[in-house]
Amino acid sequence: MSATVAVQKAEPCYRLIYRSRSLLSEQPGDVDAGLSEILRVARSNNRKQNITGALMMYEHKDWFAQVLEGTETEINTLFERIKKDPRHKSVEVVETGDAPARLFGKWAMALIAEHGQPDAPLVATAGGISEAAPWQVTEDQENVLTRLRDITRGYGRSY
Repeated sequence: MSATVAVQKAEPCYRLIYRSRSLLSEQPGDVDAGLSEILRVARSNNRKQNITGALMMYEHKDWFAQVLEGTETEINTLFERIKKDPRHKSVEVVETGDAPARLFGKWAMALIAEHGQPDAPLVATAGGISEAAPWQVTEDQENVLTRLRDITRGYGRSY
């Protein structure tokens, strides 16, 4: 008896990358608790909408950078809600457009480490943020992750 292996076809998607200034440190509670709540809600909602992506937060300057992947309609609808979220301000779109495939298809929302730290998604837990199991990063993923890290610091402001 031969086993059949399902081959997943890479489907094109729409990708949006933005950065914003975090206001979590100005709100009640601690930053980790606020970030945990963002991740909890994003992961739940994104799964339902078939949206994937990654979030980077630069703690020292309180900047977020995020990549979102999905259909253009779903991403634009989500981004309209994101822009109105009172937990950040100064929302700047860095890049939008069609992409040949999802880079973060396994994650409804991964939290990414900063420069110099291992590339591992971080997990929001009841006790705060902790590192998840390491993951293999493709060259295309690394390019986007490096971009997220750079834009949280204002490097390469060509946007």
